[in-house]
Amino acid sequence: MPNLNWSELQLLESSIINSVPSVSGVYRLSYKSADGPYYVFYVGQADNLKERLMQHLNGTNTNSCVATYIKNLKCYFVYTAISETNLKKDTERTIYDHFKPKCNIQLPEGNRIDINYN
Repeated sequence: MPNLNWSELQLLESSIINSVPSVSGVYRLSYKSADGPYYVFYVGQADNLKERLMQHLNGTNTNSCVATYIKNLKCYFVYTAISETNLKKDTERTIYDHFKPKCNIQLPEGNRIDINYN
């Protein structure tokens, strides 16, 4: 099992995204519901995590479901740096299968693997 080094849960805002490294990896977007828990609404992978998170925040190159959540709710993200392509695909697929996010339009490539989520 790969031991993924996940970031802390962080607010999706530009001043925080600016501290994210420009590296390849996997991320998930979530919001905190009124009843307390956080719900993941999107999982993705990127060659440049900082750039991709900023695209989501600015509403560019993102799907309308993601844009609606970000526009209307206080949203959060976590990420892990992964450079190896197959591990990145497998991690994205595994997280997708685990959280069943509402905004992913298509099933990610990759296979389910045994990973840590935090």
